[in-house]
Amino acid sequence: MARKLRYFPSPRALLAFEAAARSSSLTAAAKELNVSRVAVSRQVRQLELQLGLALFVRGQSHVELTRSGKRLSRVISGAFRSIFDEIDTLTNANTENFISISTTAGVSTYWLMPIIGKYKRIKPDVHFRLLASQEIINLAASDVDIAIRYGSGSWPGTVNTELLPNWVSPLCSRTFLATHGPFKSLVDLCRVPLLEFEAAVDSTSSWTTYFHQVGMLEPPPTGMSTYDSFVNFVQAVLDGQGVGLLGPPLMEQFLEGGVLVPALEAPRIQQGMYFLCQPHGATPSQSVREFRDWLLRELTPVEVVTTQ
Repeated sequence: MARKLRYFPSPRALLAFEAAARSSSLTAAAKELNVSRVAVSRQVRQLELQLGLALFVRGQSHVELTRSGKRLSRVISGAFRSIFDEIDTLTNANTENFISISTTAGVSTYWLMPIIGKYKRIKPDVHFRLLASQEIINLAASDVDIAIRYGSGSWPGTVNTELLPNWVSPLCSRTFLATHGPFKSLVDLCRVPLLEFEAAVDSTSSWTTYFHQVGMLEPPPTGMSTYDSFVNFVQAVLDGQGVGLLGPPLMEQFLEGGVLVPALEAPRIQQGMYFLCQPHGATPSQSVREFRDWLLRELTPVEVVTTQ
């Protein structure tokens, strides 16, 4: 990209060309840009020389686009329009009704998006900016109002409120259970495809650890499918490719809808905690405060833990 930018035409030349192409006049373009006609003509000529293309057929009182000029004009005009529209949106946005949230792709896809959808039905004028990333970002520096994080709750520079713990147990699709089940014991699961999220934070997300914690001495099979993306892992379970260790709160919508079902009666293991995090020392807008309070009422948090 940096190498290509060395050969990128001058922005002034592109502006002069776009204005002249739109008005079919170098004089009109000069008035619009508040420069001389000679300056516009020089910029356009410079662009033509750099590209090795004739962009205009010049007349005494007007200019007419060549075939190449017409193609370039459409692209440049569209690009400028997109830039101006975005600038207009940013400068005129009502920040009081704007909430920026950071979380992981898994939390965003399976938990936060349904929550936001529910809240939008209550507060349709509130708008959200959602940042999905595995990285622990600096909330204040990234202009983030709220983050949903998973772990211990000890992140510097944040005020953290416990939301809900994560739970896992053997889950599968209803179709998979109908095809491969019923399963009478955990030993039966060793004979069917098991799926695993290999990048999980908690060791209890692995089948080896889970079997050990529930007292099963027989080791799990070595041939299982693993995924480094939580979204891909969940999709594989939803598609009926095998049994995975999953649970609420992220899978609540699929459990309630009967899309995912327990593979068998098996112990449910509690893992870490989800936290609502806000930048320490920041003064949230009324929209952020209202959304935060609504979310905490919806999820009935356990307690508040503050770190600096």
